[in-house]
Order: sequence, then structure tokens, then C-alpha cells
Amino acid sequence: MFSDTDVPLILSMMISEIVAALQADSGIIVRDKTFHVRSLETAVLDTGENVFWAYGDAGMWLSVDPGSEEIMQFEDIDEELEPEDDVVVYGGNDYEFSYEGSAALKDDETATTYVFREFENSDGRRIRLTTDEGNGDTTVSFGMVVTEEEIQEA
Repeated sequence: MFSDTDVPLILSMMISEIVAALQADSGIIVRDKTFHVRSLETAVLDTGENVFWAYGDAGMWLSVDPGSEEIMQFEDIDEELEPEDDVVVYGGNDYEFSYEGSAALKDDETATTYVFREFENSDGRRIRLTTDEGNGDTTVSFGMVVTEEEIQEA
């Protein structure tokens, strides 16, 4: 039997603590890797709720939705993907259409709208296609849900 002293103490963070750490430019640990915020955007969804998009190094970013308490870890990929019959194929896996929405960045004076479509596979991994309506550029990102238990203070 293990005693409490034999098990390492892992202090996970709640959504509100994660948002506060991101807003304070504090590093956090996501799945055993330190994530340093390079920029933080407040995206106002077409539903009116605020979601935080935190950008880090090497094309990695987090989408933190306090309303649904969902945290997604994304990595931008250099591959053009086009949906065919609501399915995107990436890495030999099929991703089926699951969600579409739009957002505007809260502090963006140009009021650019970003339209994003998500496609999900059977493992819950996602492909997000985000189109900047201002210039038509589309960014392709690969991601997965991160639980609060997988995020710690740095």
C-alpha cells in the first residue's frame, strides 16, 4: 500500500486560476511542458461569450473557454486541408465536422472576424480551420482537450 508521502503531490489549476496566470504572463506547465505566453487575445464569440486564445512558442497555443470549462491545446500545422463532405483527413485519420463559430478579438480596432470550423476524430482530437475574414488567410491547427489536472503552475 502507498501512503500519502509516497505519491508526488500534483497541484492542478482551476480554469479561473489558469486564466489569471495567462493574463499575468506567468508560465504554466501543460502536460509536463512549460508554456510561456507570447500574446493573449480575448476572443468574443458570436454567442457573446469570451474565450481566451493564448499563443506561445513554436506555433503552440491554448484556447481557454471559461463558460464551458474547456481547454484546448493546439499546434499550428503547415498543411492545407480542405473538407470534403464534412470530413478532413490528417495523418491518415478522418476528422468529422463537429462545430462552426466566429469570433472577433476584443481589442482589435479593425474588427476582423475569424470564422473557425472544427473537425473531430474518434479519439477526441481536433482539427481547427480558422479563416481571417479580413484577408482570407486560413490557419490549420491540430489539437486536443487538456484537463485541469494536466495544467500546473510553473
